[in-house]
Amino acid sequence: MRIALSCLAFAAALTACTTTPPTPALSPGVDWVANSPGWAEEAEAVYAEAGAYVEAVAAAREPKSWAVILDVDETVLNNVEYQVRLETTGDTYTPESWHAWTAEKSAPPVPGVIDFIEKVNALDGHVALVTNRADSEQLWTEENLSDVGLTRHDDFRVLLTRARPDGPSDKTARFALVPSMLAVQGYPGVEVVAFVGDNEGDKPEDLSGAEFFCIDQGAMYGEPCAAVPGPGR
Repeated sequence: MRIALSCLAFAAALTACTTTPPTPALSPGVDWVANSPGWAEEAEAVYAEAGAYVEAVAAAREPKSWAVILDVDETVLNNVEYQVRLETTGDTYTPESWHAWTAEKSAPPVPGVIDFIEKVNALDGHVALVTNRADSEQLWTEENLSDVGLTRHDDFRVLLTRARPDGPSDKTARFALVPSMLAVQGYPGVEVVAFVGDNEGDKPEDLSGAEFFCIDQGAMYGEPCAAVPGPGR
């Protein structure tokens, strides 16, 4: 009897030792972006507003005389899967893990962005992408974009990354460079009329008459542009 009880106790102890610890709960913002239909609906609503705005712009301007600038991460590509992995394993962001994630080229598009970019091009505007992804990640970024249906020339004409390790995260100089890059491609005098992003740094301090449209990314990264990041606009 004592032997049987000892065996049962040993088996219970072994089970306790080998039980998989519970998966950590996702933070509210990450859970919202990853799992709530409300996040997708909000993103689509923002892009619908931006679409209505560029329709009005196009009606008042010459074809090919205007452009929009979009951020990439959490604005064109949705990287919530990367953040889910980090929170599930208890890890935090590192340049190395982010670099590996971009190499996967598996980020899906943010809801609404494909239709918006198609609209800009159909209305004879230009699309430029300005991102703080590293220059060493540019090829992977273009391949990821292509995989979701966005290709250089057909959908966007400019993609500016950040030089690492010394390039500034401030995008002001790169924003200013976009009209010049379009000019050397044969489109002089282009004016940037709108910016779309998820962070305060995704627009210049002086918009000079342009509009900014904010995608709520659930306060996952940086300095979110959403007044109250997370569910509800």
